[in-house]
Amino acid sequence: MYIKNKSDGYTLIELVVTTVIVGIVSTILVYLLVSIFSSLQENRMKKQLLMDGYNATIKFVREFELVNNEPNLTIATANQIQFNTVIGGVITTITYQIVGNELQRRVGVGALVVISTNIAGQFEYYQKNHTQVVPPLNGAQRLTVRRVRLVLNMLDNFGNRNYTYVSDAFPENYRFSGGGS
Repeated sequence: MYIKNKSDGYTLIELVVTTVIVGIVSTILVYLLVSIFSSLQENRMKKQLLMDGYNATIKFVREFELVNNEPNLTIATANQIQFNTVIGGVITTITYQIVGNELQRRVGVGALVVISTNIAGQFEYYQKNHTQVVPPLNGAQRLTVRRVRLVLNMLDNFGNRNYTYVSDAFPENYRFSGGGS
């Protein structure tokens, strides 16, 4: 008895079913890869945003803590602070200001340099007894400042995540001494 072997080729239905299965699996893999890469990109942007905010606040605190006494605070508003300090034996003016969504810094008469973006923030001023002084501060009020707080609210590029950095800075003479008068 003779039996015909059906392994001579594939039927059209077998080819179509195989193509559809490969297409479905490929679509799922592409979707997973795109999701993974967008997640990695979002994490990278978040990390960069957080590092920019961290570096900006640390830089401000380190420089402001070099101030020897309160008369060196020359401008004190919610969006700008300017103070004089000694760097390398030279009295230097340092300015920090929040303009739009940027934190900018200037040393001396140099150009303003953007040190953090995608931010909203403000400077807050406190007296020795921890009461807040509402800016802008006049000359007499600037003499009573014993602590400056920089508050940065940072938004990611999509505007849907908000991270907040809060840093307190004390002039050098007031950090450990209890703060004079």
